[in-house]
Amino acid sequence: MIITAVAVGTRGDVNPLAELGEEMIRRGHEFRILTSEAFRPLIESKGVTFIKLDTDADHVMKYLVTDYKTSLDFAKGMFRLKKENPKFMEQTLNAIKGSDLVMYGTCAAFARHAAEYFNIPCARLFFSPMDPTRQYSLYCDEYDSDKVLKSYDGLPQGMSLMTMIALNGWRRSVGLPKWNISSRYTEMNGREVLTFYPTSRVLMPPDSAWGDHIHVTGYWYHPEEAACDYKEPNELAGFLRLGEKPIFVAFGKAESPELARLQVLTLEALKRTGIRAIVQAFQIPEKDRINTDKIYFINVVPYPYIFDKVRAVVHHGGNTTNGMGLRAGLPTLVIALALDQYFYGRMDHRIGCGPEPLYIRKKLCSTDEIARALKDLTSGRYDAKAQEISRKIREENGVVTAAESIEKYVLEIGNG
Repeated sequence: MIITAVAVGTRGDVNPLAELGEEMIRRGHEFRILTSEAFRPLIESKGVTFIKLDTDADHVMKYLVTDYKTSLDFAKGMFRLKKENPKFMEQTLNAIKGSDLVMYGTCAAFARHAAEYFNIPCARLFFSPMDPTRQYSLYCDEYDSDKVLKSYDGLPQGMSLMTMIALNGWRRSVGLPKWNISSRYTEMNGREVLTFYPTSRVLMPPDSAWGDHIHVTGYWYHPEEAACDYKEPNELAGFLRLGEKPIFVAFGKAESPELARLQVLTLEALKRTGIRAIVQAFQIPEKDRINTDKIYFINVVPYPYIFDKVRAVVHHGGNTTNGMGLRAGLPTLVIALALDQYFYGRMDHRIGCGPEPLYIRKKLCSTDEIARALKDLTSGRYDAKAQEISRKIREENGVVTAAESIEKYVLEIGNG
């Protein structure tokens, strides 16, 4: 079996696919990923075939994360990426030709149309809820109600409208019928499309109404592998020995004046509270990155390694980072940039693993708000629950569940 995945996004979008690819190769299949050049080393380190898509990974981060405030901003970002690579459909067609299955996520939905051209079945991949449910939503802070379900209204039409604007010209040029407002990504050739959520059922319990083509599998990663080759700096080892266990604060590599200000405010809050911390904040000026007995600044570090050394974690709330922290049993404070991150922050709080998230798209939080949240995070009230959730997450085996589902789905299609 040949599977080709198309990924437009950050490392958090690509890494799970590389992990799945490694598992599929172990089972005797071929797995390929079409994505930005920046992710070639990651993909090839797993033995997976890399295919280049002319997309700038830094621009994806800027257009779809840093600049993202509304759904309109997201649409604008997607069109900017499309304009930067006018040959993206040609590259996608070349990459998927001969495949038995094409996988894609939200930002790579164009792959579905290339697959339709070759009549190749598809699998959708999402890191936050896209299929309607009463249980939870990106677009509503409530749970288990008709209001939550209603918040999904308009989502399919919005996706179809973007598709009509961006791809109907291409569809006409290759002889495919026009995509219209009632067209749906959830079906293809009269069959429900295989759909994956590579997150934990603890955070996203599947809806029984979804059907057996939708799978919340557990995370797609092997954290221990990412930590085994890391050489701990002597200075870091000394910091860890000096006092009480620190927290880890990680803000990723997204850049903007707003995020730079957030990092400064967080540093002020840490100093005010006196909480020991290892800090990964790339927008703090080098001259201000002064290590003390309370704060240690670090650059690139494998998260599975550092999560094993700390008592709690603060981050933006991306699916993979959030899952790694919970798997390590760490109370978590999410300071979110975008809807999916805010969703995971809310779910962390709902299951008792951390304070209510701070959402800087609504309002940049103050030093006082951050300090209060940090004190709450380290109060001990979330420790037992975080350990309980860790045990549940470790019982899941997401890559195996996904691989078995793919094999079954493609076999069923082949048998008609």
